[in-house]
Amino acid sequence: MWERDVTATPKTAMGTTPRREIEDRVMQEWAELATAWGVSPVLGRIHGLLLLNGQPMTAEEICERLQISRASASVQLNATLDWGLARRLFVPGDRRQYYQADQDHWSWFRRAAIVRKRREFDPVVERLGEALATARAAAQGDAELVGLSDRVENLHRFVGELFRGLGLVLEEEEALLHYLLSLSPQDVDELRQILRAAVGRPDSDTPAPNPNEAT
Repeated sequence: MWERDVTATPKTAMGTTPRREIEDRVMQEWAELATAWGVSPVLGRIHGLLLLNGQPMTAEEICERLQISRASASVQLNATLDWGLARRLFVPGDRRQYYQADQDHWSWFRRAAIVRKRREFDPVVERLGEALATARAAAQGDAELVGLSDRVENLHRFVGELFRGLGLVLEEEEALLHYLLSLSPQDVDELRQILRAAVGRPDSDTPAPNPNEAT
């Protein structure tokens, strides 16, 4: 249970003009990012506001700051919860609901990406698998469909491996991901060489052998 600091400055205060200008600029960029992600720009502005504010905010405070309707705020706040971008908090003796964004950016991004993968990417792999099964069955009675069946199989394999790789990254331990992301360029090169050796691939800097060159 979170207890609100009633002595704190109200989060809907206008504040200084530079602060509001900076907030508006960041929230606009977050709205553009939300649109590119395929969700409402209002959701992006709300998430951006919660990230910048740091402290829990009520729906009323959010509506006042962003100049949006209560109905719109309610829909998009529920969406932020569904995507794992924020959490709902309750204050003892206060009937209002508060919302707070996770300040660990990798954590909320990973949760949102996992939700998107399960909602949108995984069903694509499943439906491609169904199309592949249909193509294979049809190819047994029609030689002209063998090539089509092979191409569907290659596509299904590619998409499955791509999304499976994405899932491995998203579901990996956070400490390991932070470590990998903090590697220096030299460490990345060394890791790349180790992985290439593991799969039997030569270093990209090593020139390919000349088949016409005498051994």
